[in-house]
Amino acid sequence: MIDIDAILGDKKAEYIPVANCQTGTSQARQTNTKVDKDSKLVASIKKAGGLLHPIIVKSQSDGNYEIIIGQRRAGAYNILKEENPKFEKIKAYVIDHDISEDEKKIISFIENFGRDDMDKIDYVNVIEYFYQKYGMNKTMTAKVLGIRPSDVTEYLTHARLSEKVKACIENKEFTIDVAMKSFKGLGDDETSVDEDLLIET
Repeated sequence: MIDIDAILGDKKAEYIPVANCQTGTSQARQTNTKVDKDSKLVASIKKAGGLLHPIIVKSQSDGNYEIIIGQRRAGAYNILKEENPKFEKIKAYVIDHDISEDEKKIISFIENFGRDDMDKIDYVNVIEYFYQKYGMNKTMTAKVLGIRPSDVTEYLTHARLSEKVKACIENKEFTIDVAMKSFKGLGDDETSVDEDLLIET
């Protein structure tokens, strides 16, 4: 499991241009990332006059920063800076040494796991990635991500759903939760569950 304190070391938070912060492909949260001006996040940051918890970024050679943790906070700052220049710079921990794409993915996953506002499909994608990477070993996958093996099993259920069922989820005909419960109720085996029956259920 990744030790974020070991990665950050004794670094102090600093203020960096929010306009130079970009979300990378290793970010666990890839869906529902947009922040609008009426969101509670924007209102709370505005009321507090800044961040209670700095974002975490990786410095890039071109002067930009890859967001590892805090893309929605950065999104809120991009809205707020239009009305107040104090929000043009955001408080951040800047990692300037090399870290792997896997480390970025794990850090982002751990930060977001269990949050209601993160789409479950993002959990699924990260868990499936490490499940394949570690030879379909659920125990190892759970250990790396700092979660329970039962959590791995639950989210991998979605990875075994058919494309037809996933299309229904994307079209919001039903949720991932409903699909996973139906899948388990019908046999919990991708070779025996009829996709049309699952959709009807």
